[in-house]
Amino acid sequence: MRLRDLLVYNDIVIQCHDYPDADTIASGYGIYYFLKSNRKKVRLIYSGAVKIRKPNLLIMTDRLGIPIEYVSELDYIPELLITADCIHGEKNVTDFSADAYAAVDHHFSVRNCSELYDIRPEYASCSSVIAVMLREEGIDYNDDSCLATALYYGLYTDSNSMSEVSHPADRDLRDFARYRKELLPLLTNSVLSLHEIQIAGDALRNINNEEKHNFAVTCARECDPNILGYINDLVLQVDTINVSVVCCFISGGIKISVRSCINDIDAMELAKFITDGIGSGGGHRQKAGGFISSDKCPELSPENIVDFLNQKITVYYESFDVISADSYENDYSDMKKYIKKPQIMGYIRSTDIFEPGVDFRVRSVEADFKVVSDDSMIIMVDSRGSAYLTTSEKFESTYERTEGIFDVRSDYHPHAISSEMESQPLIFSCCRSRGGAKVYAEELKRNTKLFTMWDRRHYISGMAGDFLVVRIDDPNDIYIIERERFMEIYQQVE
Repeated sequence: MRLRDLLVYNDIVIQCHDYPDADTIASGYGIYYFLKSNRKKVRLIYSGAVKIRKPNLLIMTDRLGIPIEYVSELDYIPELLITADCIHGEKNVTDFSADAYAAVDHHFSVRNCSELYDIRPEYASCSSVIAVMLREEGIDYNDDSCLATALYYGLYTDSNSMSEVSHPADRDLRDFARYRKELLPLLTNSVLSLHEIQIAGDALRNINNEEKHNFAVTCARECDPNILGYINDLVLQVDTINVSVVCCFISGGIKISVRSCINDIDAMELAKFITDGIGSGGGHRQKAGGFISSDKCPELSPENIVDFLNQKITVYYESFDVISADSYENDYSDMKKYIKKPQIMGYIRSTDIFEPGVDFRVRSVEADFKVVSDDSMIIMVDSRGSAYLTTSEKFESTYERTEGIFDVRSDYHPHAISSEMESQPLIFSCCRSRGGAKVYAEELKRNTKLFTMWDRRHYISGMAGDFLVVRIDDPNDIYIIERERFMEIYQQVE
């Protein structure tokens, strides 16, 4: 769905979920802004048992001029009801009638019956979804400082103060929103109430510490997601705890916050493991979070959630091996030989983007990386949007130029970001790999974390069935390739 698809309707109601948070208000306001700009009759509403009373939300709606209304019932049937950061029919949304329904959200739902919808579980916030949808319509949210501030704050609160930002669309909103900086301290320092301090205290008193693997789990009463991060930061300061998971039940499911202070455990990876198949997770190496859908796990309750998380985390700890390239020893006679197939790639010289000596970042689906523009530095990309650096020397020995512009088939096209925070999409030319690189490879029998020779702080993850690959001409050059990708680019040789 695109926002322009809503323009066939004239009488429209945008509904935030009950007990609204900053993300549902911001994303609802983003839709409202678009429809009002197109001269539609539109209302922004919420319902539920109580009106908004959290100080930060009252400040947000007042200072940003967000025209959200509390309604207990609709006395008419609109042509279209569109839910923001929620799905019509879910437990956290009051059921109002309409001729047609639409939805924008970042939580997967099995109950979605909307005719029009855009649901992106990989995003940290619905505000990020709206920011992308506005851009697709040629609208710059930065043209209105109130809208930019609302979307930024929506992401800020739903990503645990930006600690769970992972998708490049989230990173773009974080980095490029020209929000009202004078207002953010007021919003972020008006979150905790005496009641929430008591919630944090109760959660801290009920920590479950697993001594074998030095992780801890606790459950808090229903609260703002930012409170979970506050609790988690305190838990992780305990000397015997290296990893901490804090959760609470919210409308529609369970919010989890994950923290790690050791290299062997990536908080984002753990969050994704916990929520795999039952929700969504994301974030960073040290701070991450996720959501477990109550539809997927209806049996979970405040009484058994800690045991459930303990079991999940223990399985995670005991499911992987760790390999360090600098100490790796293997009998290569047990590994098969493979040769790399020729393949089409994209490339662009760093000096075609910026003048030599300029520092900038490349943002792609997987991560950001820093570049200093130089004649010897070339940025490569594959069809999935994964970008990486290589040298001119390696490029000339490995690839040959071909005609045409390379097509990146990804939901996010790589961008270059200057030190002045200006962003531009990268236009890649086509090249063909010469192939011929020979490696030893074997299928992983267990999940594996690999610390390579070039990065001893961050590991590469591989799942059982992926391939451990060792260059024949350099046994210390060890890496892991996802199974499907390995089959695409290598073939076995005798």
